[in-house]
Amino acid sequence: MTFHELIRRQHWLSIETELNRLYPDQEEQIDAYREVFNQLMEMKPDPSSDIAIRLTEIREEAENYVDVDGYHADGRVDPFSGNDGLALEFTPWDIWLGMKVDERAFKEFTELEIIAHCLYEMTFFSFDQEEIAEQLEDLNKTMEEFKDMTPEEKRRNTRSMDDFLSGLGERENE
Repeated sequence: MTFHELIRRQHWLSIETELNRLYPDQEEQIDAYREVFNQLMEMKPDPSSDIAIRLTEIREEAENYVDVDGYHADGRVDPFSGNDGLALEFTPWDIWLGMKVDERAFKEFTELEIIAHCLYEMTFFSFDQEEIAEQLEDLNKTMEEFKDMTPEEKRRNTRSMDDFLSGLGERENE
């Protein structure tokens, strides 16, 4: 079943209730979620993607959450990371609508939970598609600028993960 087919089976009030249950910190944004849902209901899905939507419950000491990502239906793996997970946050919404939802998701989550988690992921950076596209463009531009830097410029303009994380700890103690 595609994400488009899934959302067309539900009513906004049921989705709103599920969003408020799963993401209580997003209650102030519920009108923005409703507007996105209404836009999705009017959009034509783009079925061209071979990516499927996957939901995975992550249980860690610090927190539990649901990870929403994608994977190529043909089993392709990213040669750099060695895994099949694909971030979907910057994906245009018409492509989301055309993606199939992994069958395993329906065994572990209700339809309303799947929709709520996907809506949260789709709007992680913004409730406006144009803003999301601009952020992706900025990110790609920054990556290109980094690639064009000399090794010395890269050393001057970046820091190690350890330095970054230790800097976060210093801020918490201030």
